[in-house]
This record gives sequence, structure tokens and C-alpha cells, in this order.
Amino acid sequence: MDTDGWGIYDITVMSDNRLLVTVNGMKKVMLMDSQTGGTVAQLTLQDYPFTVCMWDNNTAVVTLDGQKVQFISINGDSLKMGKSFSVNGDVCGVGRSGDRLIVMYLSAPWLEVLSMDGRVMHTFSNKAAGRDVFKDPYFITTSTDNMVYVSDADTSTITQLDMNLCVTRTYSDAILQAPCEIISVSTDQVLVCSQANHRILLLCLSTGVITSILEQQDGIKTPRALTYSPSQRKLYVVSDGGAGTIQVFQ
Repeated sequence: MDTDGWGIYDITVMSDNRLLVTVNGMKKVMLMDSQTGGTVAQLTLQDYPFTVCMWDNNTAVVTLDGQKVQFISINGDSLKMGKSFSVNGDVCGVGRSGDRLIVMYLSAPWLEVLSMDGRVMHTFSNKAAGRDVFKDPYFITTSTDNMVYVSDADTSTITQLDMNLCVTRTYSDAILQAPCEIISVSTDQVLVCSQANHRILLLCLSTGVITSILEQQDGIKTPRALTYSPSQRKLYVVSDGGAGTIQVFQ
């Protein structure tokens, strides 16, 4: 990808042949053809974009620097800005569960469950958890059974929470080093970018076992973001700290 020297921050599968990519330093979201690797459309945003998730087949949600959540409409091969709303902190991660958004901040309050129009429904409290759960979180994912997972690069942990934002379990292992993006691929499996040791890991949620499925010899280098297409059985990985290349693994 031509990212003009700026790195890819996040990536998500929109359809079998389309990917949506955020390029932070360019203030852009790009629609990519996953078959050819070409740029189909791009949209310049008002501020620097961070993470992205799909709201439905034709709508994406992007977090922006400046404490904003931006909806983006996808119509064929075109992108258009939809509604946006302000949030309560330095938002980064975003996930969707039903008709709710879960946003993750880089400092307290850390997590909030929001309605589609930005109304706060639940807020995470470190005090209620009785310990400092998060130190350096950036990415979040949600599963089909309405659980929330947050990776923390500083503590090298993955934290599981319910939709009331109560901590239910914490996962850690020596192989898990500075985790970045995580994606739920089933109710019992999460894929993780382990940035510090150049690996893509598979976490089994029921057992807590973490295994390496891709490593440096496979071309993985400081992976930042990833996404998975179940219908294609393809894994898309942004390595090298977000450099303008997307690796595709079958």
C-alpha cells in the first residue's frame, strides 16, 4: 500500500474481497481489494484514526484522536462519513456487541459500553476490580457470546470481561509478549499479535493454553494488527510495526 511513509494502524475484513484499513498519520481510511491489493477508495478524516470494527455489512466504526467515534458508510466502492459523537477520554480500541459499542481508552475510565448514539451504559472501574487491571491497553475485541477481550502491552496480558465490564478472567503466558491487536474467531478462540517476539498466537479461552501459529521465519515481524475472514479461511496481518504491507496467510 502507498501509505506515504505512514504506517497502517488497524485492519478489518469488510467482505470476501474488501478490507478496510486505517492509516493514522495520513488521517485516512482506505478500502482495499483483497484479491489484487489495490486501493478501491479512500476517505480523509477530521483527525487521526486508530482502530476500526464493522457495525454492519455497510457501516464501519472508527475511533479518532480528539475523543471521537466516527461512523463510515460503505456503498459499493465508495466511502462516506456518517454520524460521529464525542466520548469521555483518549479513545483507541472499539468493538461491537449487538446494538452496543464497547470503547477502550488509554487511561481511566479505560472501558465504556455505549449505545449507538453515544450514551454511556456501563463504565469499567479499576476500583471495583480491586487492582490496576490495565496499564497500556490499545486493542479490544468482542465475541459472539458477548464477552470483551482487551490486550495490554505493558502487562503482557489479555483480560476477559462481561458486558457489564466485570473482569471474569486474565490470561498470561511467557509466550505472550507485548500483545497488540486481538480478534475473536470463535467463542473459544482468540488470535493475538505478540509484538515483542514476532508471533501470531492462538489463545484457547476455555483452557488458557496459548500456542504459536506464525513466527518470524514465516515473515512475521513486530505484528501490530490482524483480521480474519472465516469464509475465505484467510488471515491478514500487518507486520513490521505497521509498515505499508499486508501479509495474507491461508
